[in-house]
Amino acid sequence: MFAADAPNFVPRIDDIKIAYSFIRELKNASLDSEIEPLPPNLLSQLQNPPQEVLSVQDPDERLSLDLYLATTHASEATYTQACAAVMRRFPECKLLSYHRVKHLIENLSGISPIARDMCVNSCIGYTGPYTSLTHCPHCGQARYEPGHKKLSRKQFTTIPLTPQLQALWRTPEGAMNLQYRRKYTETVLSELQRESGVKVSPYRDFFDGSDCLSAVTEGKIKDDDMVVMLSVDGAQLYRNKASDCWIYIWVVLDHDPSVRYKVRHVLLGGFIPGPNKPKNLDSFMFTGLYHVSAVQRSGGFQIWDAAINRCFTSNIFVALASADGPAMACLNGCVGHHGHVHCRFYCPLVGRHKPGGPHYYPARQKPNNFAVEGCSHPDVDIGQVLSQFTSADAKKAYNRNLRFVVSSRNKTEYLSRRLETGIVNIFSGLHEDCILGVPTMFSGDCMHLPALNIPDLYINLWRSAFDCDSADDKSTWSWAVFRTISVWKAHGKDVVAATPYIPGSFDRPPRNPAEKISSGYKAWEFLLYFYGLGPCLLYNLLPFPYWIQYCKLVRGIRLLIQEEIHTCDILESNQCLTEASDKFETLYVQRRTDRLHFVRASVHAPSHMPHETLRIGPGIIYSQWTMERIIGYLTFDLRLHVNPFSNLAQVLITRSQENALKAMIPDLEPEKPKLPQGAEDIGNGFALRRAQDTVARSVTNAEAEAIRTYLFDHGIQKDDNGTHIDGNYQPLVQRWARVSLPNGQIARSRWKEDLKSINNIRMARNVKIQLAGKTEFVEIHFFISFGVGGNKFNLAVGSFYGPAHQELLCQSSGTYYSVQHFRDVDVRAFDIKNIESVVMMAPDPRYGTVFHDGSEVNRYYLMERPGLKIISKIGWEEQDEEGQV
Repeated sequence: MFAADAPNFVPRIDDIKIAYSFIRELKNASLDSEIEPLPPNLLSQLQNPPQEVLSVQDPDERLSLDLYLATTHASEATYTQACAAVMRRFPECKLLSYHRVKHLIENLSGISPIARDMCVNSCIGYTGPYTSLTHCPHCGQARYEPGHKKLSRKQFTTIPLTPQLQALWRTPEGAMNLQYRRKYTETVLSELQRESGVKVSPYRDFFDGSDCLSAVTEGKIKDDDMVVMLSVDGAQLYRNKASDCWIYIWVVLDHDPSVRYKVRHVLLGGFIPGPNKPKNLDSFMFTGLYHVSAVQRSGGFQIWDAAINRCFTSNIFVALASADGPAMACLNGCVGHHGHVHCRFYCPLVGRHKPGGPHYYPARQKPNNFAVEGCSHPDVDIGQVLSQFTSADAKKAYNRNLRFVVSSRNKTEYLSRRLETGIVNIFSGLHEDCILGVPTMFSGDCMHLPALNIPDLYINLWRSAFDCDSADDKSTWSWAVFRTISVWKAHGKDVVAATPYIPGSFDRPPRNPAEKISSGYKAWEFLLYFYGLGPCLLYNLLPFPYWIQYCKLVRGIRLLIQEEIHTCDILESNQCLTEASDKFETLYVQRRTDRLHFVRASVHAPSHMPHETLRIGPGIIYSQWTMERIIGYLTFDLRLHVNPFSNLAQVLITRSQENALKAMIPDLEPEKPKLPQGAEDIGNGFALRRAQDTVARSVTNAEAEAIRTYLFDHGIQKDDNGTHIDGNYQPLVQRWARVSLPNGQIARSRWKEDLKSINNIRMARNVKIQLAGKTEFVEIHFFISFGVGGNKFNLAVGSFYGPAHQELLCQSSGTYYSVQHFRDVDVRAFDIKNIESVVMMAPDPRYGTVFHDGSEVNRYYLMERPGLKIISKIGWEEQDEEGQV
C-alpha cells in the first residue's frame, strides 16, 4: 500500500526511512529469504507436513510425557523426584531426564523458537534495517559482549505461527473444530440472502460483521484459509520495579468461541523482554510478521486434515489486531489521543486545542468565544458523521494522512505533521488481500476503554481530583459530589456492603474505592462497580441530570459488552452513547475553553462501539480479556526472579510446545469430570449438587402450597404413595442445596446459606428465571427432585421478588432495577431448567433517600454478571467443594 501510494517516493526523514524499510522487506518476503531465515526443519514442515495422527508408542516416553505435563507448573526437581519414585517401584522403567523429555516435546510438537538480538535497554530488535547495526541507535548501547566473539547481550523470542496452526489439524476432532468459521459464515450469508440483506439473528462473532462478509464475497477469505487475530499487550512483572515486558498472541478465529479462548488453543506469538518499553515495536514484531507475509506471498502453506485425510493449501488471513490504547498507538502508528487526527478509527472528527496548547481534544461542541485556527469548526453531530462513515472512508483518510507525513521536507515539518496524524505502520507490508485492511484491521478495546479509561475520567471528576485550569474554579463543579471526604467514604462503605450479596461466580468483588482506588484497582472491579453497582449507589448522590447522563452511558456499554447483540440493541446503544457523550460536554464542559481537557478520548471512543459491532462483531470477541488471561497464565510460572525475563521467555516457549502437543495428542490432557461425587445430572447442563437431606422432611405452609400448586397445574392428583393431592396435602421432600447451571455458575439455596454469617458468604441463592414468557427474580429456598405418577420433577422452590420501580427503571435507561422483597409471601415452585443465571440482589441503600412511603422497606437492587456467556464458552466453571453450602 505504501509503495502503491507513492511509487517514486524517496524517504527524507530517518523515522520514515526505517518504517518504509520494514514495510518494503515485508512486501518482498519469501520463505527462503536470508533476511529472516527459517530453520530447515520448519521450511520442510511448511511444504510437507506430517500426514498421520501423532502417537507415542514407547511406553517409557509416554509415561515421561505424562509425568512432565502433570508437574508442568512445578520445578525441575519435582519431575526428577517423581521419576525416581516411579523407577524405584518399577525398576524396568527407563524414564527420560528432564532435559531429554523437553527435547522430546520440542521434536514432537514441531515448535522451534526463533531468537533475535535486541538492545539491552529494549529500544529495538536488530531486525530489518537494524540487522547490521552493532550499537543501538537510540541509547548507544553495544549489541555484543566485549571480546572477539559476537556474543549477543540480549535476545527476544518469536514463536512461528504456521507449525502451531498445522498442529490444530492433526486429529480428526481438531480438524472438525476448525470447520466452525466456514459453516458459520455460510449460515450468515444464507440468512442475508433469505432476508433480502436484513440481519435478523444477533451479532455473535466476527463473521457477522460487514467487513468480514465483504472479504468473503470478494474472495479474500477462502474456505481453506486460516483466519487469525493478533493481540499485543505489555505487562509489568513487579509493581514497584521497572519490569515492563511485551507479549503477543494469535487467536484462531476459525475455532468456535467454546474452543477459541481456552488457554491451550490460544497461540503464543512472541515475547519482548524489558525492563523498558520498546522504542520501535515494529522491529520486534518484524520476525513474526515476516514469517506470515512470506507465507501469504508464496500462496500459502500445506496442512494435513486428519478428519478426511486430505492435504491442502491454506493461506493466513490476519483479520484483526488488538491492543489497549498505549499499545495500539505503537501498533497502528497513530499519533495517540492528543493528536489533531486523534481517533484510532480515523473518523472525520477533528480535535480542538486550547489557545497556544499542544494537545488536541475530541470536543464536538465549539466553546464560546473560541477562535483558534484549525479548531473553530461548528458543532459536530457525531451521530450523523458516524452513520455515513465507512471502512472505505477510513482507508482513504489513512492514505491521505500517510502521504501528508511522508512528504515532509525536513525533521521539523515531519514532527509537526506526525503530531497531527501519526505515521505509517508495519502492517501495511502484509499482503493486501490477506488482511482486513489498514487501518480497519485495528479493533477497538472493549476491556480497557469501559473498564479503566471511562471510570478514571468520571470518578476523578466526581472526586474533584481532575486537573483544573487556572481560569476555572473547582467550587463551581456541581458534579463533584465526592470532594467531601465523608461523602466519599460513605459511598465506599455502600460498595463494600454489597460484597456478601455478590455471588462468588462474579469473581473478585469491587473493594472500597475510597480506600483502594489508587492501589491497583482492577479492571474487573471497575466493571462491577461502575456499570453494576453504580446506577443504584449514585442515585440521589449525583445531581439528577448528571445521573441521567451517566446511566445512559452505563446502558450503552452494558448492551455492547454482551456476547450476543441484536440489531435493536445496537440501535439503542448508539442512541444512548451518542446522547451520553453529547450531554457530557453540555453538563461538564459547558462550552468553556478552560474545560476542553475534560473531553478525553474516552468520551468520543464509545460512540464508535455500536458501529464497530456492525463492522466486526461484538467487542468482547476481540477484547483484551483473552490477553490478560494469557499473561496471568504465563506469569503464574515465573519463579527465577533473579532473571525473570529469561525465565518468562522459556515459559512461553515451553507452553507453546506443550499446547501444540496436546492439540495433536488430546488425551495428554484428559477432560476433567464435570460433576462431583453424589451429584445428579438432570440434563441440558443442569445438575443437582449436595448437600442433600438424608430423609424426607416437611416444609413450611407457604412452601407446601407452592408445591401443591405446581402439581395441580400439571394435572397430578395423587403421589406415588396413592395419597390424594388436595388443599390439605402436606408434601415430604428431600432437599438439595445446590444446582449447577449450563453457564458454569452454581445456584445455592437459603436452606444452607442462612447457616453462615453475613461476613462469611457470597450469596448465590438469587436467580434470574424465565417463567411463562416473563423474566422474574427469585430467592431460592431449596431444590427438590421426586417422581410422581411415573413423571420425574426437578423443582426449585423460592420467594419471588416484586416488580421493578418503573419510574426509576425508565429514568435510569433500564440500569437501576430496584424491587421490594417480602420473604415467604410470594412463594412458588418451578422447573429448575427455567433458571437462566445467578444474580446479585443486594439491599438498596439509596431508594429510601427519596421515597418514604413504605416502599423503601425490604428494598433490593439487581446486578447481573458481565460476560457470562463467553466464560461459559471457554469452559469456565465455578469452583465448588462438597463442603461448601
